[in-house]
Amino acid sequence: MILSNPLRQQTALRAYRPSICVQCLYNPKSQRRRLHRVPQLTHDAAFAEHGVGRMLGPESYITAWRDYQSYLVDRLNKMTADTKDATRPTKDILVEYARSPTHASLFNHASMAWNNHSFFSTLSPTPSPISPSLEKKISSSFSSIESFRATFLATANAMFGPGFVWLVKRDDYNRNSQALPELAILTTFIAGSPLPRAHYRKQEQDLNTSLQAGMFGPRSGNEPMMAPGAVMLEPMLCVNTWQHVWLHDYGFGGKREYLERWWDSVDWDVVERNGQFDAFGGRRGWGLGMATGTGSDLGAGR
Repeated sequence: MILSNPLRQQTALRAYRPSICVQCLYNPKSQRRRLHRVPQLTHDAAFAEHGVGRMLGPESYITAWRDYQSYLVDRLNKMTADTKDATRPTKDILVEYARSPTHASLFNHASMAWNNHSFFSTLSPTPSPISPSLEKKISSSFSSIESFRATFLATANAMFGPGFVWLVKRDDYNRNSQALPELAILTTFIAGSPLPRAHYRKQEQDLNTSLQAGMFGPRSGNEPMMAPGAVMLEPMLCVNTWQHVWLHDYGFGGKREYLERWWDSVDWDVVERNGQFDAFGGRRGWGLGMATGTGSDLGAGR
């Protein structure tokens, strides 16, 4: 006889609540705190009570932000306890361990936490429209706002599986790459990072030369910080395509509607501020703490 539990099990996502008091996930290097914590979003209270505009209901918001981000932070705290990473900015952690197969879990949790915060930090219950200056940049790269919107949403809708779609700015555009557009669309899958220094993946065997060239090879410490052909870029905006974000409100066939309503919830003032500084013009990288007034830091320093 097989005995079954008469109580219906909740999913881990719904049932989870962090068991420890956590501190700031994105704390600056100048702050020495023992644990990471979930950052406070500017519109968290409004989102939790009323939802994210027409995009997400309150329950879906709490699941996708408070519950899921708390889970990621709790896992990060457990994996970094009593190590140098316990007080490091999340961006520094994900960049360092993107190359390390022995730290894959740490990278995945740090990168996903950074991506998820990036997604929610550009949303607003009263979103601002696209400014004339940002419209000019977008139109220069995509021919028009309408073309950019159609391409961005179609790219996200076509993703088969979870990930993020990003609007990114090339930091070297004004110096040596004027033949290419300043803005571009980038896709990352699962917990992949848009940060260029996290793109260089090592492998144990170099298939072109048969020389040992990976994490465990004799040349493992000699690779450049940037992958061949990579460019410095800065994320300005992203949309989350993970099903736990939209499935509750939209069902299996509702991804397109979710994306269209996401577009209507974007605070374009925040997006524009995210692209105002480049690698040579100041402290940069998703300056969402600065843009949203939360005081949290995403490890923006290079």
